[in-house]
Amino acid sequence: MAATDPVITLAAFLKLEAPDGDVRLCDGGMLDFDSERYESQDAVFGTIAEAAELEAAFGDAAEDGQLILAPNPEADLADWWREDLPGCRIRAWMGEVDADGVTVTNAEQLADWLVDTGERLQQEDGGDMLALELIGRPEKLFIINEGNVCSDRFHQTLFSGELGMSNCTDLQGFVAWGAASPTRSTSSGGGLGPNKYAAGGLGALLF
Repeated sequence: MAATDPVITLAAFLKLEAPDGDVRLCDGGMLDFDSERYESQDAVFGTIAEAAELEAAFGDAAEDGQLILAPNPEADLADWWREDLPGCRIRAWMGEVDADGVTVTNAEQLADWLVDTGERLQQEDGGDMLALELIGRPEKLFIINEGNVCSDRFHQTLFSGELGMSNCTDLQGFVAWGAASPTRSTSSGGGLGPNKYAAGGLGALLF
């Protein structure tokens, strides 16, 4: 589909890589992308009720997001309210639908998440919702001490006895703007406020 076409159709879709099989959902109808079919409703997890924006943060906060699903009322509760969803990968894309109304040839990946926690929500009419709290997959690497990540433990395996990483904390320090930083053992007054030294993240929006 070209920019000169009278109508350009955009589709948003996502894939939840659940332990017992992928869940592929789109924002309406159905579409094919990368030889896989995406539909607006899943037999177990139902439909997408809400997809919140990714949180773009400065400081030591990792990017996050939330996905709320409306499970199929006919599905068993144990099939979607389960303990093995945390850690599962969720990716979201947006792309142009081709002239056949189904195929998406090119799409841009908007988010790459991991499920952090899940919560069962009950509506006033008794219906169930599944709220998944998400964390950016790349950012997850920097807040766990497993594998070859940016941590003091891994640093020590390369540079034994070098303690530079041990001094990297999320403690808050106060700096007077335009003046030299005080030592950690003294306090400083004045200035415009605190300046927190910590790692930052990148931001993106979903939908």
